[in-house]
Amino acid sequence: MWKHILLTASCCLIAAHASSRPELTETEIKWLKAGAPVLAYAKEQKLPVDIVVQPQATAYHAPLAMGYVDGRCKLVLSMRGNAQAESALVDAAPALAPVLIEAMMAHELGHCWRYVQGAWHTLPAGFANAADDQDDDKELAEKRREMRDTRREEGLADLIGLAWTLKRHPELYAQVHAWLEKTRADQPVPGSHHDTRAWVRLAKDRSAFPAADTPFEQAWAVWQRGLGED
Repeated sequence: MWKHILLTASCCLIAAHASSRPELTETEIKWLKAGAPVLAYAKEQKLPVDIVVQPQATAYHAPLAMGYVDGRCKLVLSMRGNAQAESALVDAAPALAPVLIEAMMAHELGHCWRYVQGAWHTLPAGFANAADDQDDDKELAEKRREMRDTRREEGLADLIGLAWTLKRHPELYAQVHAWLEKTRADQPVPGSHHDTRAWVRLAKDRSAFPAADTPFEQAWAVWQRGLGED
């Protein structure tokens, strides 16, 4: 879930304030309303976010994803005919669902922040990748590197979602963390694209996050600690 995807020509752009337009589905309206504080924050931070709603059925896409096209971030909702849009929240208490959606939106905004910085799939100063395995299968080695790089971005984005929750809903932080911990525990392959457990473990104690002006800065310090365990 939450993986970035390429945009398709069939996407239709809508403005962030369009959550009340009748052509949107009930699910889309629910997610856009719940995520409105994150979208407002993106504007405040001058992050160039467009909202994209997939008008056709998208059963196998992540219900929420972030892309980057021509210098702008594209927050993509793929919810029509997509059971994942509801199953993502099926175990959550109704009162917690909007807060989880906010955390997911903040996760995607974290991807946008990295794109805009031109830092996608890069390491902070002072960090270096370990020597790649000497694998005769070059294609397999490349897939492993891509999986590693994506996993790191997902780890940072998870931390940004948690930092957002800590700032906006501190009384619900433990519940949101527990939900994320359970979600990330289901990994078909250890070390896969969304195996962010090393970072989620570090954030169990909210005191792991330093005081900072933005959730991006708060997450940054914890992310670097997790890189040592990745």
